[in-house]
Amino acid sequence: MRELWRALWLAGLVLGLMNLPAVVAAASCGGDVVCRCGDNVTANYRLPGDLGPCPGHGLVIRRGVAVDCRAFKIMGSGGTTEQYGIILAGKPGAEVSGVTVRACRIAGFKRGIRLRDASDNTIIDNVSSTNGDFRAHVGYGIDVSGGSKNNLLQGNTVQGNADEGIHVGRGSDGNRLTANVVTDNYRENLYVLDSDGGVFVRNTLGGSGVNSLYLKNSSGNRFENNTFTAKPARIIGDSHNNDFVGNTFSGAGVHFLPYKDSRGQGPTNNRITGGIIQRVSDCLRFTSTSGNVVADIVLKDCRTQVRAEGPTGRAVNTIVGIAPTSVALAEGAALDIGWRLTLHVQDAAGKPVPGARVEAKESGGATAWSAVANEGGDVPPQILIVATRTDSKTSAKTPHTLTTTKAGFRPDVRTITAKEDLKLTVTLQQE
Repeated sequence: MRELWRALWLAGLVLGLMNLPAVVAAASCGGDVVCRCGDNVTANYRLPGDLGPCPGHGLVIRRGVAVDCRAFKIMGSGGTTEQYGIILAGKPGAEVSGVTVRACRIAGFKRGIRLRDASDNTIIDNVSSTNGDFRAHVGYGIDVSGGSKNNLLQGNTVQGNADEGIHVGRGSDGNRLTANVVTDNYRENLYVLDSDGGVFVRNTLGGSGVNSLYLKNSSGNRFENNTFTAKPARIIGDSHNNDFVGNTFSGAGVHFLPYKDSRGQGPTNNRITGGIIQRVSDCLRFTSTSGNVVADIVLKDCRTQVRAEGPTGRAVNTIVGIAPTSVALAEGAALDIGWRLTLHVQDAAGKPVPGARVEAKESGGATAWSAVANEGGDVPPQILIVATRTDSKTSAKTPHTLTTTKAGFRPDVRTITAKEDLKLTVTLQQE
């Protein structure tokens, strides 16, 4: 009887093993070798047709390989497990680099395209949509993580993903995002976290979701000629020295605010120059954050052009070249209003006077700034703060007194009242 039971047990084991799904080790592919789901692409490859649904990763791309999907699909099995459509994964000291991924249509994975320890790669003209777990709302369209640096993401469409559109994670510095369309993702369309020195040009960000941009604890990034739509752009936490130049914010205000983490800092020394903010409740909002400058931007069709509050600290920021008509300043908030001064120093013969020093003093006698003329006699453009507004009053700081001096010349002292940008020429007389 014992032998009979043993035989039956062995038979059941064999049948059970036969019913298990086959586990196939990832193979190498590329070149003339057709790639299957989960394969390592080790040679340049043109996808011959749609791939998937894949139970695991789509394709794992190795160093120096170019993959052209030719607009064919790479499909996952639903996005609830930690699987990626395209993955470039190295490790510190052995990064994946020199890869090009082009024209892939990726859907149904936890993350559509993932770069980890992957630098100097090109991700171009791909579509990454409907990736992630839509019940838990996790998963990204494109994930740049693990210190992945100096990559180019260009012309990609990233839409309708379960959490974020494009996530640029900690230490992923110096990446360039150009002409991507990142819209209608569930939370952040573009999230930049602890990443410095990135360049973001001509992207379209927003639509539905929570934020068009969430820039957190990041510095030295440049955003130029982008379009932010329908959802706010938030500059948050210890984000500093970021430049926004010539962007369009349509139905999307800009909000500076601290983040409740161990740093306890608010964004500072950020600059917005040119462009337009329009058709939104608050064009500009500053919350417990100081030292940011907004210059020469159009504020249009906003219920409140500038709103500021300081519930957890002072909020003192500056606008230049703008005469706001609708300002709401809560207790603890102040707004410096300034105009730009351009100054040229010459002698009686019209020749430049390099090295001339110009000092500006406010109406109360405090020194506003001091600057020196260059070889052409030009003083770098300076800002004259003409007034400081609080919730209860406006304190004028103009007229200003300008004193220009240079050895061998008589000092020039003059009073100016700034109501708009000024261009002045100072002529010094020899002693």
